[in-house]
Amino acid sequence: MTVIFGTGGGDGRTLARPLLRRAAGLAWGWSGELALERSPRGKPRFAVPGRWLSLSHSGGYALCALSDDGPVGVDIEVIRVHRANLPDYVLSPEEKARFDGSWEDFARLWTLKESWCKMQDVSLYPPREIVTPPGCPHRSYGGADWRAAVCCKGRPPEEIQWIRLPE
Repeated sequence: MTVIFGTGGGDGRTLARPLLRRAAGLAWGWSGELALERSPRGKPRFAVPGRWLSLSHSGGYALCALSDDGPVGVDIEVIRVHRANLPDYVLSPEEKARFDGSWEDFARLWTLKESWCKMQDVSLYPPREIVTPPGCPHRSYGGADWRAAVCCKGRPPEEIQWIRLPE
């Protein structure tokens, strides 16, 4: 099963590791320091076989996806205005055909692309050449000022479980 935990209210970068520890405790009853290693490309992963993770942060948000189904990728992006030509630079022709022109939709498409790359542990560059396969099990999520996506081997969770981290 794949689960996604999220938190907010601070610097997303500094929230990611505490969120991972808390999420692993909630999902699997783990406590203490987690045995982590890195893939050859640098992606964090559990040193325990049969468990996968993905982390993301943007602005004041952090997400942690955990899975025992297989590799997982998660991404969150705060919605903001970018350079006008950025969609032309990063979206594949297939994505461009589905793009409605809004920054909200750009964030949706970008998080799907990035979550797929994280799941596959492949480079995101050049971004225009990365095309998320249509059969990739995925789900998109959204809030007032953010969009997120997960790609996983099993069934994507219906929602993100938002939690508060201890101060």
